[in-house]
Amino acid sequence: MTASAEPFWFPADLDPARRAVLLVETDEATLAAQPFLDRRWDRRALQERWAPLEALSPLASPDGGAPNLGFIFHTSFCCSTLIAAALDRRGRSLALREPWVLVQLADALRAGLCEPGQPLEIAPGLALRALARTPSGGKVIIKPSNFANRLAREAAARTSGQALFLYSDLPSFLLSIAKGGVQLARYARSLFGAVAGDLGERMPFTGRDLLEMSDLEIAALVWRMQMADLRRASSLYGPARAAWLDCEAFLADPQGAIAALDTFFDLGLGPDHVEAVTQGPLLGRHAKAPGLAFTPADRQAQAAAVRARLGADLERLVEWSRTAWPALEGAEAPASQLTWPGQSGH
Repeated sequence: MTASAEPFWFPADLDPARRAVLLVETDEATLAAQPFLDRRWDRRALQERWAPLEALSPLASPDGGAPNLGFIFHTSFCCSTLIAAALDRRGRSLALREPWVLVQLADALRAGLCEPGQPLEIAPGLALRALARTPSGGKVIIKPSNFANRLAREAAARTSGQALFLYSDLPSFLLSIAKGGVQLARYARSLFGAVAGDLGERMPFTGRDLLEMSDLEIAALVWRMQMADLRRASSLYGPARAAWLDCEAFLADPQGAIAALDTFFDLGLGPDHVEAVTQGPLLGRHAKAPGLAFTPADRQAQAAAVRARLGADLERLVEWSRTAWPALEGAEAPASQLTWPGQSGH
């Protein structure tokens, strides 16, 4: 199988009010080079056009069946961008990182616009099939934004591929939020608002309770909400199609983890690709900003500095989150962990 430089139309955005999709003429190499296929994607040199939703039909995978799409659903700050990049190989696999169209589709699902008889009823199936198409015929692995985790249940029913559920533990998630300052505090509150209704459960908090919570308390709840939601989605995939991975296990043995993911997603990348990735520059660069040097040691040093600053408050936050919403599942590591020979504990 060889890579194709053939241009094709890629669904980049969705306008629910107009029942329209934004199609961008691009190619696999351009898509793979983007750390994010969201609003940060500079498309000024590319041709694009808005089209009716039905325009996705001829772009979809030709057999009309459930597409063999792979997914990396995640809780954020857990090496998802890096892992997706490590699984990309021209002509064999295409890793799409955070397509904006899926965030828009997730919000449409939350608004009930994709229910039977509603304006966007056909949107989930068409979008997933269109995203699965590549000129080279390689398998597509999608790493959605975690604002699009609502799609996991639709993907379980409408695709035939595997899903990795990637996470960090709660202290690590909180350290990442704290490290980012005001910007990531706002991110945590925005994410809380996006996923609050995805669980379909009544929260044991009043509006005043939420307003009085600190940014890190909101973040702790967000982590638990995401884990609970992803647990439910993974059960829809079933044990043969779903696996969980703690990012610390990946960082402890990236070569073993990437080899295991190659097998799990049935990509056929092979040991030469795994070695090239782990011995090359990828693991020494910031996945979200490839121009910046950033190693696992840098990550550990930054986390240690923030941990020292938070002190005992970090453990207090973890313990508080356990009791603040007792009915919320997802606190413990799921049993269906991705494993590989020689894997060490962490």
